[in-house]
Amino acid sequence: MSPAGSRRRPRSSRQALLVGLAAVLLLVVAPCAPALAASRLPQVFLLTSASDSFADLQRHASSVGIVYPTYYDCAVPGGALTGTAQSAVGGYTSARGLQVMPRFNCQDGLTVHHILTAPRRRAATLTALTAIALQGTNRGICLDFENDGSEDRAAMSSFVSALAGRLHAHHRKLTVVVDGVTHEDAARSTGFYDDTAISAAADRVFVLAWGTHWAGSGPGPIATLAYVRGVARFVASLPHANRFAIGSPMYALDWPEGPPNEVEEASATQYSDISALAARVGARPRRDPVSQELTFHYLAPDGSTHVVWYMDAHAVDSILRIGEEAGLGVGLWRLGLEDQRLWTSGFLL
Repeated sequence: MSPAGSRRRPRSSRQALLVGLAAVLLLVVAPCAPALAASRLPQVFLLTSASDSFADLQRHASSVGIVYPTYYDCAVPGGALTGTAQSAVGGYTSARGLQVMPRFNCQDGLTVHHILTAPRRRAATLTALTAIALQGTNRGICLDFENDGSEDRAAMSSFVSALAGRLHAHHRKLTVVVDGVTHEDAARSTGFYDDTAISAAADRVFVLAWGTHWAGSGPGPIATLAYVRGVARFVASLPHANRFAIGSPMYALDWPEGPPNEVEEASATQYSDISALAARVGARPRRDPVSQELTFHYLAPDGSTHVVWYMDAHAVDSILRIGEEAGLGVGLWRLGLEDQRLWTSGFLL
């Protein structure tokens, strides 16, 4: 995970209708804020390691549905659950009646494999996650396992089913994060996620509907709209389609252009920083018709040429509308330093 909180989608290895009560509670707290229909409130991720993320939640609490704060991570390589809830976030969300499902984040593939397949670690993780779901006003757990391979497809589905069973016994819910795909292919790395099996057990499935280009790829749009539409069509065709949410990124990727046939790693940052950079270097961003993202080139102080692709309010709005048109939920990665026009125009108005 980069400091900016981008979601890298590796290619080498790599809901839901929201509850109406949340909207009512939010309107009681902030009656003067723009009101969204309950079914359109986005699920949002809050990166607790970034202060801007919590500040952003406080600005837009009346316009969000379920909140997934990243309280917990996995220790590498053992897989033990690390982290703790943050009282400031918990107190704020509880006072406003927000639905909170803490996120357990593990993006090291070998560690995920260990959690899923080592009997003692698997049992300990299931017990720990259930205990967290029962703490305070938590509504459940958000499970975010990434970068494992298709050989653990059955183990992942089995773990989700076991965790959902434990949570449901205590009237708690489970959200599972998955990579977006346009069709089922168990042989690919994304075959790690059996969307049909996962959605049959989990209450919500948050789909990372991006990754056309990522930090380790060559430069290009983060999420072409043709790809997003394909993802939306696929999940909308599944038996539990009403449990899926199409997620949109809100960050920027900045690639230094290297020698021919060499790919330089992109750095990830947030909209406000990249917008300030464009102004500083005198860039004139253009809108890409394929993705609706903005892009520009600039010359860095060290003499290297860079190319930037980033999500402004219009680009994010385009993805959210695709999700809504497919009858799916929508979501955002992540709160903090995004284009603030997103909240005052377009889909989220």
